[in-house]
Amino acid sequence: MIEQQVLRRPRKGPLVHPFREFAKVTHRGCSRILRRRIVDFSAERSFSQSALALREHYHIEVPRYCIDKVTAEVCREAKAHNSQKPESVVDAEVLISQTDGSMLPIITTELPEGTEEKDRRKHRKCHWKEIRVSTVSDPTLAESSYAVALGEPFTIGCMMHEICQFSGMTPQTHIHAVSDGAPWIAEQYELHFGTQCRFYLDFFHACDYLVEAVHSSSMDLEERNHWLEKCKNLLRESRGEEVIDALGKLTPKPEKEAKQTIAKAMKYLEKREKKGQLDYGKALEKDLPIGSGEVESAHRHLLQKRLKIAGAWWRLERAEEMAQLRAMRANHRWDEFWEQKAA
Repeated sequence: MIEQQVLRRPRKGPLVHPFREFAKVTHRGCSRILRRRIVDFSAERSFSQSALALREHYHIEVPRYCIDKVTAEVCREAKAHNSQKPESVVDAEVLISQTDGSMLPIITTELPEGTEEKDRRKHRKCHWKEIRVSTVSDPTLAESSYAVALGEPFTIGCMMHEICQFSGMTPQTHIHAVSDGAPWIAEQYELHFGTQCRFYLDFFHACDYLVEAVHSSSMDLEERNHWLEKCKNLLRESRGEEVIDALGKLTPKPEKEAKQTIAKAMKYLEKREKKGQLDYGKALEKDLPIGSGEVESAHRHLLQKRLKIAGAWWRLERAEEMAQLRAMRANHRWDEFWEQKAA
């Protein structure tokens, strides 16, 4: 608690609070520096642990509800800041773009229609909601950029296009896209980037179908490993048609499910081969990735590290806002954000 001197202007004028004006704080409020310290902790740990960290490092007692409130306000500002183009952007010849979804624990407290009950806690429901993550990197640089969003596929496509623009995309930039087999991802790349983009199915995702198919065949373990390694090499050489032919020659086990598994793998890869999504040889010639490991890693360090801690359940809007805050920090725009607020 701080006791401050309060003055009054002449002739019963308004009160003057010199310390409050100097420190730029309000009653029951936090200074800009304290807000930054609060959010710096709460972006990485729970609100309760953030209160303990503030007491340990700065000897300041801040209630949990205050940390929650300040963090929510800054998260909303961070979401708006992420939609602004960075101050310095360098044009890129090639950009590697990857997109995937991550499931987050969401809680809703909507009251049923016609009910007179006002306590929303009695109508709490927990479910999982997918939030989409997009990563963009320049192969000549070591840094990656991140974007997160909720919504329909078109909204996610807009997010993918925006983060590429923020990473230096020009009309001459080639977009090398790698993601899993969700049809909407490839459709959004085609819709928002056109011929400027070349989409590849994640190599390891394609191999998963080969593994399921060969384990449904009558081969022994040694033959399966040899067949699988041969098919992987064929894919790396852009010989997807030969892989599909090899799938058709597999002898399934007596079980009915085995034949269906092999047919499913053939249908899946045939569809991607016709669209040119298995042409891994060209990507490897240009030393470009054929796997989506970067966006898979982003799930862990960008979202799950904070949003999936033990016992954490989020309201939908708060989950997206916290994800936006963590994306801003991962994009190294943290100092830029606070400098704009201080200006």
